[in-house]
Amino acid sequence: MPSILFVNRVYPPDSGATGRVLEQVAVTLKGAGWEVTVLATAGDQPGLGTIERDGVKVIRAGGFFSKSSLAARAAGYALMIPSLLLKALIMPRADVVVTMTDPPMLAVIGPMLKVLKGSKLVHWAQDLYPEVAEEAGVFKQGGVVAEVIRALSTVSLQSHDLVVSVGRCMSERLSLRGISSEKVRLIPNIGMERDIVPCVRRDNSFRIRHGIAPETLVVMYSGNLGRAHEFKTILEAARLLQDQGEQEILFLFVGEGPSRSVVEREAAEAGLSNVRFLPSQPGAAISESLGAADLHLVTMRQGMSGLVVPSKFYGVLAAERPCLFVGPLDSEVALVIREVGCGEVIGISEGAKLATTIQSYRDQPDRIPEEGSRGLQWLRRQSDTGSQFLECVEEAIGGIRSSAA
Repeated sequence: MPSILFVNRVYPPDSGATGRVLEQVAVTLKGAGWEVTVLATAGDQPGLGTIERDGVKVIRAGGFFSKSSLAARAAGYALMIPSLLLKALIMPRADVVVTMTDPPMLAVIGPMLKVLKGSKLVHWAQDLYPEVAEEAGVFKQGGVVAEVIRALSTVSLQSHDLVVSVGRCMSERLSLRGISSEKVRLIPNIGMERDIVPCVRRDNSFRIRHGIAPETLVVMYSGNLGRAHEFKTILEAARLLQDQGEQEILFLFVGEGPSRSVVEREAAEAGLSNVRFLPSQPGAAISESLGAADLHLVTMRQGMSGLVVPSKFYGVLAAERPCLFVGPLDSEVALVIREVGCGEVIGISEGAKLATTIQSYRDQPDRIPEEGSRGLQWLRRQSDTGSQFLECVEEAIGGIRSSAA
């Protein structure tokens, strides 16, 4: 039986998107006859040790992590990497080791495991460092620290047998880093939205519970309000629509994140009565929550193209709603929207265009179900991440299954 070890900071029941997509892949590989082990930190779980979850062996190692400040987060990340490496070194050898990008720079442990244990290496890039940190202002663009980390990251990635990207834009970024295109495989994060089912707008319990009138057109941003996301364009569109006297268009933010307080403050300072904020919703309520919207917003800051791909986009498609993407025109989300016809793409700072686009949907109500249906049908034709990852690993790593039999 071939064996595979995944290394990532979180794994369910911990919260975190990387853990959820990892679980999907781990369970798929287990079902296909692989011996699957996940090495994670203790996270929210009490104590360390080993448990089995859906046939997957989950080993918890030590690791301090705090979101209280950037310094605390950086210290936690830095301490996790040697802790995870030492644990991986004393564990039984795995035929394949897969590192993810939580914590950042986890790829650097791969070459050591390859030399010392002879494992094949896969790096599953959910984002790219140090570029994400540069764009977020954590590191100076092109500064000494960023350049040293970039060089170390590039050397590490080049030593891997396979690098998985989550978007075409990310594959291009990897190519610019000098990673051979023969090593890069594109596997979008599709499948985490499998529990989302389309809900009719009429008599939606979420709308009723929060006092949203039936005639109100809801433009929703659902999910993490993070540093990689763009919000000024949304607030500008809200201001323009309010100035035009549009009384039945509501911008609804549902979620938390480091940028929420900033967006709330800016909306309040601008006197935007057409903007509301609600907390994150439990998983059991996500279909009703997403279904309460007529249109969904997905955003990304300009410099983030190819560094991250918002997985919330696939949840929007699963909810059978059009997506209004505000961000770089060459990003994976923008490419899919234009190819499928399941929404509109709006550039950064084009608040006026976003406002008129929203009005066009309001004035042509048939567009909403038509474009929502196109997106959902496209999504249903895609293979989920687990199936693609299994196929990709077995093809690219080559010979593992037959040699282990």
